[in-house]
Amino acid sequence: MVNIYDNANQMAKDLQETEQFKDLKKSLENLKNKPESLDLYQRMDKLQQKILAAQNSGQPLSEEVRNNDELKDMITKEQALFQMINDVQQAMTKPIGDLYDDLKAK
Repeated sequence: MVNIYDNANQMAKDLQETEQFKDLKKSLENLKNKPESLDLYQRMDKLQQKILAAQNSGQPLSEEVRNNDELKDMITKEQALFQMINDVQQAMTKPIGDLYDDLKAK
């Protein structure tokens, strides 16, 4: 029998070897080394829910965030990583959706 948790743990290790993960890690290290960027990130983190809601509704980020290269880079890298995770999740859940195909009205 397959232990899906072993596979999930291996996937977590594999995730850390992807370019998207490495790019985000490097971007975060760069951000930590710039006090003004780190301060802005920490303030942004407190408003994360508000920012996510704005992004999800298509509203632009604040001018201060848009003008900070390190923060913009981190957000871009983070979005790329989460897009990859979303793609993997869709691939993993496709067999479940396929189970229901015969039940759908034609």
